[in-house]
Amino acid sequence: MLDHQLLDHDALGLSDLVRSGEVTPEELLAVTAGRVERLDGMLKAVITSCPERALNHIKQKNPSTPFAGIPTFLKDLVDLEGVRRTDGSRSMMNNISAGSAAWVTAAEAAGLVMAGKTNTPEFASMTVTDNEAFGTTLNPWDLNLSAGGSSGGAAAAVAAGYTPIAHGTDGGGSNRIPASWCGVFGMKPSRKRLASGELDGSHPVFKTHLALSRTVRDNAALFLSTQNTSQGPQKNPYPLLDAFTPISTQPLRIAFTLEGPFGDQPDPAIRTALEDTVRLCESLGHQVTMVKHPVAGEELFSMYTRIFLSRTTGLIEMIEKASGLPIEESGLLTRCTIDFVRRGNVLPPGVAETAEVDRLILEATMAKFFTNHDVWLTPVTPHMPTTSTDWLSSHPFDEQRTQRSMGSLPIANAIGGPAMSVPLWWDKNTGLPIGSHFSTKPGADETLYALAFQLEAAQPWANRWAPTSAKHL
Repeated sequence: MLDHQLLDHDALGLSDLVRSGEVTPEELLAVTAGRVERLDGMLKAVITSCPERALNHIKQKNPSTPFAGIPTFLKDLVDLEGVRRTDGSRSMMNNISAGSAAWVTAAEAAGLVMAGKTNTPEFASMTVTDNEAFGTTLNPWDLNLSAGGSSGGAAAAVAAGYTPIAHGTDGGGSNRIPASWCGVFGMKPSRKRLASGELDGSHPVFKTHLALSRTVRDNAALFLSTQNTSQGPQKNPYPLLDAFTPISTQPLRIAFTLEGPFGDQPDPAIRTALEDTVRLCESLGHQVTMVKHPVAGEELFSMYTRIFLSRTTGLIEMIEKASGLPIEESGLLTRCTIDFVRRGNVLPPGVAETAEVDRLILEATMAKFFTNHDVWLTPVTPHMPTTSTDWLSSHPFDEQRTQRSMGSLPIANAIGGPAMSVPLWWDKNTGLPIGSHFSTKPGADETLYALAFQLEAAQPWANRWAPTSAKHL
């Protein structure tokens, strides 16, 4: 089967072809490698390849698995046994993972073949994907623009057709921002719902693992395949699921907020797209009500930043001790990271504990909000994709810009609820994709997937291909 014909199938569709014998996993891996070789000099989405490991995994394939023999990519923020993990940092270029995280093991057991790793900003600290180790990941829809971050490599890889689905992490919008900018589907699951992405089996308060994909069903199938089955303190607080309802016919109470947590208004193109999303949801029988933003930006990001910074204490000192040089002279951290992390060194004692109290207050606020509304619709970001040179890791850390680019996204991370970016619209003037952001209460992942299936059926997007993609180049 020809390369361009394979692009007409999502991951589950490709696995059907594998089971029928129309294509082999080895052939799919070779096709994927060819696409990377052909396109990644432009996009800089993939930073590490592991063909030998991938071929060995294929030899152990089980044709009954949902993703039998389908190549994919892992964000370079997660451990994959025997493969380099850098977190986008020059300080970790020689770090080889001794094992694989539980989420990775579950994904591989479901048949996915890890063909390599995708680019990420240093320690996932930016909403664009740029670092001084591997460069800037560019947007397949316009090579002058950023792919977003921090799962920008994964989003670009999916949008360019390297693979129909790729792993991403989300600690404050990291799946959803690049999904919106690159025109693919991005999901953040409920906290602890899926297997841990950490070697120690923990579930960090903000970060979750799942995927960016061309179709909802691929994403949902990977969710089902990587559910958290651990016991003890890190156990899944929600029932295990066997399947998702393909399309929901139940009317939802959808709250709609256009402004961000600082009262800022989105770009005109984003406003138009979100208003179109409202009309689409209403046409599907849902009740949409415009509401004021329930959270103050200053309070949200004070809590969010304090929790993050409390976990960076000692990083600079550790690197300086290892290198024997001041951090600015070592060349091991970017200017942006240094600026950000230094703020953690001056935090007063007990800041993590007080921030956790504020996070619990936010949980209570949003729990009350979701008693009156089933789903919350907001912009993904308030602005269209930035140029590739506008915001780089070599620039000073810009706190205000970072916060405003994240908008309402970190709320879902803070309360542990699911959220998704759905690629429903493309701007008529620029041709760029614009995602619509939906979130809901913790544990109601099924609600979002049902809505996503419905939106996908009403406004399909999988057949829309970026100019810089395997479909066109």
